Amino acid sequence: MAAQRAIKLERMGALLAALDHPERGLPSILVAGTKGKGSTVAMIAACTQAAGLTTGRYTSPHLINWRERTVINGQPISTTDVVTLAEVVRRAVDPLPDELGPLTTFEVGTALTFLYFARASLDIAVVEVGTGGRFDATNMLDPLASVITPISYDHTPTLGETLSEIAWHKAGVMRTGRPAVSAPQVDEARLVIEREAATLGTHLEEVGHDWWWTPTPGGIRIEGRQAEPLETAVGLLGAHQRDNATAATGVLRALGHAEPRLRISATAIQTGLANVEWPGRLQILGSEPLVVVDGAHNAASADVLRSAIEHNFRFARLHLVLGLSAGKDARGVLHALAPRADTVHLTRSHHERSAEPSELESLARSAAPTARVAIHADVGAALAGALAGAAPDDLIVVTGSLFLVGETLVWWRRSHR
Repeated sequence: MAAQRAIKLERMGALLAALDHPERGLPSILVAGTKGKGSTVAMIAACTQAAGLTTGRYTSPHLINWRERTVINGQPISTTDVVTLAEVVRRAVDPLPDELGPLTTFEVGTALTFLYFARASLDIAVVEVGTGGRFDATNMLDPLASVITPISYDHTPTLGETLSEIAWHKAGVMRTGRPAVSAPQVDEARLVIEREAATLGTHLEEVGHDWWWTPTPGGIRIEGRQAEPLETAVGLLGAHQRDNATAATGVLRALGHAEPRLRISATAIQTGLANVEWPGRLQILGSEPLVVVDGAHNAASADVLRSAIEHNFRFARLHLVLGLSAGKDARGVLHALAPRADTVHLTRSHHERSAEPSELESLARSAAPTARVAIHADVGAALAGALAGAAPDDLIVVTGSLFLVGETLVWWRRSHR
């Protein structure tokens, strides 16, 4: 397993070398973790863009179009640039040694993104790790600062069965002498991150210890041990987004101390956090009935979604529309969300890795014995079924894989023109 992990970095390194190392000298912030990576990336990028910095943002997966992954100042990479750079990458791939194995789609896309960012002369790139961190393709960067969002169980066949093992992978994004910020972690993960930071000589700050937030009438007040308090609204729903906003603020403050040219004003942070947009995460699509989509793809994310539903919405009945990728903790997700549901509509995305709805039926009936459970061929049929049975004061939640969320957004736009 260790050899396989090492060869992944060797393979990515060979590809980047063939492209004249576009990742070198690319100023970046690298964001690892299990939950909240994309939201935190979006917040940091919104703040740096509000400060007038030319900002690149790289996230995965996409919801509707691959170009969403690679963005500069809010604008996705153009189709023309994708085609042009894909040919450059293809010419670099052809001569690579066979013993390195075939490149993955993610590795090729990451190399293309690094090339695009390098040619754009960015002030800062905010990059989401794909899987893990230590051996991920994105970790070929030498980030100026790092963030580790909350860690929970996911990708266990690759990252390990314990939170300690998973945290070791995530902690691999930290760098010697560079700042890092960790979101609140369970003790098992926190101790690993702290140990790795001490070993590396990373300046680690932690939300809940060095940074914290308190609620205000209009949002939150973010405070740090060596920082002026900052009051701000947060444009994304959910108490968990307050932790993400605090981690984003912490890393921006730390980055500004380490790199004065990248110092971000309080006004820019307030503007970015208040106006950040991140589709598919507690996103409200419609009212009467209220329709919300959220990509809660594992048990921990489902727990967060359940809490957010309870604290942010008032409704009579809950209609759950769910589709997951194969290999995910379906039992954990369903036991977090289904007991509150009056109806459960099981479906699947068109992605090849999606789980068959019939495989989820017994778990759904066990988690919600009094709910009506139905199976649908696709999310359009599932959402139509939920809408047909919902009263104006009900809530419909579409969740599971981000592929399903993306297809929901497409269906909704086509159906509500």
